[in-house]
Amino acid sequence: MELTYGTRDVNSGYLLVDKPNSCVFYTIIFPCFLILTWSLLKGNAMSDEELITKLSLLGFTNYEARVYIALLKHGSLTSTEIIKVAKIPQARLYDVMEKLVSKGLVKYSKTRPVRYSLVDPSLALRKLIDLEIAEKSKVVEELLKNIPRESIKMPDQSYVWMVSGLNGVMATVEDFINKTRDELLVATYSNLVENFVDKFKLLKDMNISTCIILYDKYEHIIENFVYFDEVRYKPTYGPIIILSDLNKGVLIPRMFKENPLAYIIEDPEILTPISGYYFYLRDTSNRLLYRLGVDVKRRSFRSLIRAIEMINELQARGYKVLIEVEGVWVSSRKRDVIKGKPIDVVRDKLREITTLIIEGEDGSRISIGGLGATFEDFEAHRITVSSI
Repeated sequence: MELTYGTRDVNSGYLLVDKPNSCVFYTIIFPCFLILTWSLLKGNAMSDEELITKLSLLGFTNYEARVYIALLKHGSLTSTEIIKVAKIPQARLYDVMEKLVSKGLVKYSKTRPVRYSLVDPSLALRKLIDLEIAEKSKVVEELLKNIPRESIKMPDQSYVWMVSGLNGVMATVEDFINKTRDELLVATYSNLVENFVDKFKLLKDMNISTCIILYDKYEHIIENFVYFDEVRYKPTYGPIIILSDLNKGVLIPRMFKENPLAYIIEDPEILTPISGYYFYLRDTSNRLLYRLGVDVKRRSFRSLIRAIEMINELQARGYKVLIEVEGVWVSSRKRDVIKGKPIDVVRDKLREITTLIIEGEDGSRISIGGLGATFEDFEAHRITVSSI
């Protein structure tokens, strides 16, 4: 099944988002700007009431919108003509025109009587949006400075949270990317990669391991593959899955609907099958599109399978490998950190279990399992692989 990038872009709208705190402008206000300029400058039919509704989304009052439409249709008008055409009270004309001029939307002549005309809408409306974003961004930054992060009370239990609306969903995705410390696993569509390419680049600079599974066509983002450890292709209509350090997840089943919904999953019993589905997608992906080269000598993982894959790759290149594993002993549940060198991998196909065998610093053989390990000696919560 092939998915077309263009269709996804049009349906979702969120490729227009630059930052989460501005997506309301780019998904509501900016499209209104496009509709207005296309409809009026190209002569497409749209009623005055429809245009007033669109302009109101840009912050116009009813009188301002009526004057703006009058000038769009007639080119230039005097004050008397504006009152007649726009049907606004004479007592309100001065403050309406002053507001439109101060916003940079209307220009006026030095003649008698004064004539008014529009500044090019394709430029002026865009500037209006940019100014609105800048002003609101400044307010947000000022507000955040006065909310110390340590003062925010976080829940002390695991829940499944729901976030609705494009702004909330995009902010949630960015939050998960920012808070990842070791390993980020994502199954998504290519436009999400484009929206957060700067964040993914930062993860690479921090030596955080990343694996991306793409559902749709990817040719237009190939240059961004270098920001990931691993990129795979699985053509399907699937939910967006984001797993941060395998202890929290985001599931977005309907990103391309009008009002997207995201589930933030903290409950390990629910997160486990979602993680299992992610690795099923990975294992059944059509092909590996990209894998980081020989320059990677150290990575920390939460998933045992990906740690073992890096071990195998390093050993195949002739490197000696050291392992540091943080976790708990299965029998006592005592936390510990063990170090050693990998000596074998055992796969139990019947139980679908993969076990890493290492030789500890004291020469003992220790079997390492992933999260929820039962049959091994040690349950790994964090595996750091290094070459020497």
